[in-house]
Amino acid sequence: MQRNFLRSLARRRDFESVFREGASLSSKYLVIYARLNGLEFNRIGLAVGKKIGIAVTRNRVRRLLKEALRKVLADIPVHFDFMLIATRHTAEGTFDDFVHVLKKFVKRVLNEKISDITPQTI
Repeated sequence: MQRNFLRSLARRRDFESVFREGASLSSKYLVIYARLNGLEFNRIGLAVGKKIGIAVTRNRVRRLLKEALRKVLADIPVHFDFMLIATRHTAEGTFDDFVHVLKKFVKRVLNEKISDITPQTI
């Protein structure tokens, strides 16, 4: 099995391109955006605001989201940039809830035409 790397989105333009060109899904726990990145690894950006709770709660949510995404992407050879935005109900969610939402989203993205989610060149 190929090791699936998960790195952080770092640059503002990367975040903007995920929002602008990526596929999206909204659920009770998350708003998710994804875009093919053409790299040898997946990248993730997390937005967990103070409305979620105190720092301990926000950090727990971040850890759960990263691990859930690693689990879902374990056997997927395509590499994406993901942006996960926590909603006010995210702190109530469990690891299994996050895995379920992410599996549903990734399945939907992979079933779409790749040309619909591939970055357009000018």
